[in-house]
Amino acid sequence: MLGLILIYVVMAAVLAPLSIHLLPLSMVHGLLRSYFGFFILLLGIPCGIYVIGWRASDLFVWLRAPESLTVDSLRLTSGDTTLAWRDVGGIVRQHNDDRLVLRHAGGKYRLRLNLWSDSDELEAEVTDRVVDALLDKVRRQVAAGRSVDFGPLTLSSEGLTHKKQLIHWADIESIRFQDGHDQGVSTRELIITANGRFRKIDEEKIVNAPVLLAYLTDRLAK
Repeated sequence: MLGLILIYVVMAAVLAPLSIHLLPLSMVHGLLRSYFGFFILLLGIPCGIYVIGWRASDLFVWLRAPESLTVDSLRLTSGDTTLAWRDVGGIVRQHNDDRLVLRHAGGKYRLRLNLWSDSDELEAEVTDRVVDALLDKVRRQVAAGRSVDFGPLTLSSEGLTHKKQLIHWADIESIRFQDGHDQGVSTRELIITANGRFRKIDEEKIVNAPVLLAYLTDRLAK
């Protein structure tokens, strides 16, 4: 829709001198006199085509998507693909693409959430299944004195390490996720408050972010 609007506005401005009025003339004059008028005329059509092509890729994926997807206590089944939770080694949430990436021994399974009408419930259930499958393993590793990597963060019995700096458990005041937008791109950050300082880490860079959050929530509640 946005792509068509951009193209329509540019065409309205171009055709106005020919007495072909796609928009009220006062609106076209206001656009041309505005600070953004030149940029809209210059980039409106290319940007509109780009946006249309970007959304068309979603349509292509939707046409190729299986008719059904099933999630139960043991596995995820989508068309001819079956992925057991015990085989999942990692989960990454990609907000701008609205998908979950499940890493397993054979590669990656990309679950496009926006293809399904119950996407919020689907995301919650898949995430919970992966957390249930991986959390106990993380607890055992930490209890045994081993470190567990979560991308830019490393978990150990002493605390969290970020950028080679150890944050002791006693220094961590709070943890939370915060949603936002950066130049039109959906983002979500893990915010760690320690010693009065905030550390922000992009969730997409954290492998198994929900597993880490579950562990941290239990640990800090003690």
